[in-house]
Amino acid sequence: MLPQNKNMTEFLKKNGIITTKVKLITTGSMKGCWSLYGKDQKWTKELIVKLTELGFRNFQNRPFTEWSGNGGMFSVFVRGHEEMMQPCQE
Repeated sequence: MLPQNKNMTEFLKKNGIITTKVKLITTGSMKGCWSLYGKDQKWTKELIVKLTELGFRNFQNRPFTEWSGNGGMFSVFVRGHEEMMQPCQE
């Protein structure tokens, strides 16, 4: 796992968001977005509030809506926490 993705996974877990997949998109039109996916997690109002409080916005840099999730599942593209996008020095 790339260091950026590992750091984001740990950050989300520390803040109560359990995801099964985190990926930083580094090329294309979605460059600079994080892909967050939780296999067994639903897209809820509580999750919207939590991500917003943590400083995330949707891929268009707008607030999340109930339609931001993919079919009601936790599968979203988000912007935020650019400080985690650089590889960490281990």
